[in-house]
Formats: sequence, C-alpha cells, structure tokens
Amino acid sequence: MAGEGKNKIWIVTELFYPDETSTAFILTKIANALSESHDVNVICGPSSYSGDSLSVTSSGNYLDSRVVVHRVSDTKLDKNRLIPRILRFFVITFKLTRSLKCKVQEGDDIFVVTNPAPILLTVSRIKKRKNCRLTLLVHDVFPENTIPAGIIKSSDSLFYRILKRIFDLAYKAADKLIVLGRDMKEVVCCKVGSDDSEKVEIIENWGETETITPEYEQHEKINIQYAGNLGRVQGLMNLLGYINDASNPNLSFSFWGDGAVRGEMERFVSDNNLTDVSFHGSYRREDQKKIINSCDLAIVTLADGMYGLGVPSKTYNILAAGKPILFIGDPESEIALLIKENAIGYVFACSDVAGITEFFKSLSEPDRMLLADMGKRAREIVERDFSESAIMKKYIDLFSK
Repeated sequence: MAGEGKNKIWIVTELFYPDETSTAFILTKIANALSESHDVNVICGPSSYSGDSLSVTSSGNYLDSRVVVHRVSDTKLDKNRLIPRILRFFVITFKLTRSLKCKVQEGDDIFVVTNPAPILLTVSRIKKRKNCRLTLLVHDVFPENTIPAGIIKSSDSLFYRILKRIFDLAYKAADKLIVLGRDMKEVVCCKVGSDDSEKVEIIENWGETETITPEYEQHEKINIQYAGNLGRVQGLMNLLGYINDASNPNLSFSFWGDGAVRGEMERFVSDNNLTDVSFHGSYRREDQKKIINSCDLAIVTLADGMYGLGVPSKTYNILAAGKPILFIGDPESEIALLIKENAIGYVFACSDVAGITEFFKSLSEPDRMLLADMGKRAREIVERDFSESAIMKKYIDLFSK
C-alpha cells in the first residue's frame, strides 16, 4: 500500500471534494497527488453536494480511493446572514480543530490551508503539543487582506495591530509555508522575519492543460472577457467607466459570474446604452473551457493594496486556453511579472485611468494577430511551467524531504 510505514499527512480544510470551489478543487488535487506516496487523511467540513464521495464529478474531478476523508458535521446556522455566518465560521473551526486533535499522532504531518483564518491559531498549538510538522498553504494573508477588503479600516488601529501580532506568531510557528508567487513570498517573509524566511517556498497554482485547451474562432468584434466574482474589490465599476469613455466599436465585452455589484453594473450599462457589454451569470467548472475560449482577451484584476496578498488562480486556466491577459493591478505582483516577462498580455496599474482608457480606444482589427501570438506563447508557457504534473511534483518533493 502507498505510504505504508510512513507518517500520516493530515490535510485540514473546510472545503473539499466534491465541492468545486477553487479551494476545494486545489486541495483535492493535492491530496490525490500526495496519496501516491503518502498516507493521506483529510479533515474537512460538510459537503454541499450529495452522492458518493468517490464518484467523478461533472467536471472530471475525482477523489483517489487511497485518501481517507473525515467530515465534521455542519451547523444549522444560515450562511447567507452576516451574524450567523460569522458564528458558523468559528463553530466549523472548532470542529475541525477538535477532530484533528483527537486523530493526529506525534510525528505526523499537518497540512493546512489558511482559510478559515482562526484555524491557524488552533492548529499551531496542536503542532507544538503533538510534536508534528506543520505546513501552511497560504491562499490568504491574514489580517493584511482585511484592509483592502474594507473589513478593517486602518492598519494603525489597535485591533488590527493585536490581530497581526497574534497571527504573525501563528505563521511563524509553521515548519513550511507555501506561497503562490514572488510578491506573496516577500509579504510572508516579512511576517515571519528574516530568520525564518528559508521556510517560505513558492509553489504556484496550475493550469488544467488536459481539460482546457485552445479553441480559436473568429469573432465579429474583439471580445474582452471578465469571468469570476463580480465583487466590490475587483474594481469592475471603474472598468465599466473606462469602457464607456473609450467607446470603441471594434470591441465587445462579456462578464461571467455573480456578485455584490452585478446589479449596479447592469444599471450602468443600461443607463449608458452600452450595447456591446453583456452579462452571463454564474457558470460551472466544467464550462470553463467553452467560456474562456469565447474571448480574444481575458481580464484579471487585483485591487489596490492587494500586493502579495493573493494570486488569482484563474490566470493559469486562461493561459491553458491560449488566451492573452489584460491585468489591472500592482505592476510588480506575480501575475504582472509573469505577463511582462513572457509578453503574454498587458499590464496596467489600477490608478492608470488614462492608460487603460487609451488601450481600449486603440485596439482594432489588426491587433487580432498580436493577440493570437500572445495566446500561443501563453499555452506554451503553461504546458512547460504550470501543468498539473509539474506543480504536483513540487508538492510531492516537499513532503518527501
């Protein structure tokens, strides 16, 4: 049996297979890969799906039979209301922690994703008591990410400074910290201090190169697409303003997804008679190939203040589909560097209103060839550096040391 005679790896995550949120999908893939050479157990929250947990989902995702899953029970709290949602957040954290504490043995490996954030505090204590190795997969840098999200208004507040001190110690307690890019490594190294910076290792997300492949079709107009959460921190109302000001008849824009500002966006489009802007609602993971391939250029945004606090995982599937990227965010963040170093798209700072507007004004039919060339390079790069097999090898190597 794979992993026989080796210490167990305990993966702790609220979200896991067969849920198909980004975190659940990523953790399931990692669990499958590690199960080939390790004894992998998962402690996770309840599934929002019903059915056999070993079956293949509609998107082709599956759970390896060697992965042992321990689910904690859900609460009856309403996730759609703020206070019950916050309470549920802490109850799930408590249940995950209690289950881990009962099951983990001295010398085992604990592998935790940084969501929900309070679990970092409880798991770091278990790590010390049980003498385990702790690896953190940093998807969110807490509490730094609360500032750009507007949850905490100022980094100078006493509450923020207390939170940061507590969570910096929790990050520092880990034996390994996996970050998603160079900018995130810089931020996390500052959290844990220079003496522990060698514990921070970059393992990027990957593109689904086998299921998402390029399909090239000629559109009547150059189609520019945003697919994802239509939330407030994405700067999408500003984006619509640039589109309106550019007023370029050579372009069409499509928005896929739902979120807090969708209604406001639709009203803006209607009020300004933007006939070349369309909305398409939520989509399933299995539809990604078709959706991404329906555009000529894909938009990825990262809000002001998000430097080093997140790397949009959808980037790599855009590259897998052979599409160039229009990135709006910090020009020195991981995705911006990837685009500039490989000439696979365009990068603008959030504050560069004139530059973004002029870019939309200037795009025309002759640019199709340039976009297609960028897309071909994008596919080559993701196949070479960011395929699932290449990234999973990094995880396997990390846990084999």
